[in-house]
Amino acid sequence: MTNRDVAILIIGILLFVFFAVMGRRFLSEFTMIDIARRASILGVLAVGMSYLFIAGELDLSIGSHYGFLLIILSYTNEHLAMNPFYGSAIIIVLGMFIGAINGFIVTRIGLPSFITTLGMLALLRGAANVMSSGYPIPAKNTDLPFYQIIRADFPGTPVPNIFVAMAVGRLIGAIFLARTKFGSDIYSTGGNPVAATSSGIDTRRVKFRCFVFMGGLCGLAAAMLFGRVGLAPLNAGVNLELQVIAAIIVGGVGLFGGRGTIFGSFIGVLIISMITSGLILMGVQQYWDGADSGVVIL
Repeated sequence: MTNRDVAILIIGILLFVFFAVMGRRFLSEFTMIDIARRASILGVLAVGMSYLFIAGELDLSIGSHYGFLLIILSYTNEHLAMNPFYGSAIIIVLGMFIGAINGFIVTRIGLPSFITTLGMLALLRGAANVMSSGYPIPAKNTDLPFYQIIRADFPGTPVPNIFVAMAVGRLIGAIFLARTKFGSDIYSTGGNPVAATSSGIDTRRVKFRCFVFMGGLCGLAAAMLFGRVGLAPLNAGVNLELQVIAAIIVGGVGLFGGRGTIFGSFIGVLIISMITSGLILMGVQQYWDGADSGVVIL
């Protein structure tokens, strides 16, 4: 844990104490579970975005990417009567393929990731709207094990399974980033790409793999939400990319690459997830959520 992580953790604790004092119901089990569920989707996506930012890139398309894959999963369930486990595997692979397209354009064609993923954002959002015709698509049978497992709590606790899955996934992501050669290559690529290339690191391959990883996590997050709510909501994922980016920046991940940890971004996810619930319990109208979140980020 770095000094920056310790500072972010202290800020997170202070914010938690502030909301606990100002909102009398903030410490209730219902509120804690609500925060855990909010953090689950953000936490999964923040791992991939942390990898990309540390490598010196970003992906603005993840909200639309996530929403598009959610529509695909609901389509396989509603129109093809496919088992949602198989449908989830399909959208994870499809997500990786879309991530590979982003990575190919950025690393091989040379288009900046900002432009590439901004274009993909618009493309996937349009495709999702066409497939859904502007209506939410519900699941056919939410009594299947897929939905029951995702909606359930971890045995013997009130903690949602999706939060536990997110925490385990983040732990694995943290180990890969901190303890493997690939993780070291990511830091080198984002910190000093010229020096990394001179040291024999294929920086284009490193960035490409980060984009593919990000795409797969979009599919995983979509499967988690579909299993929890049992439908593909209208405009799912709108502005989600901004929440994820805000969370990892609050968590100390460097905006220009070469810096950050999965632990720090996890604290950032918890901070962003606390804000909405905390403000509502303080009596602040939900319309102010974005403005207050911006103040916390600054």
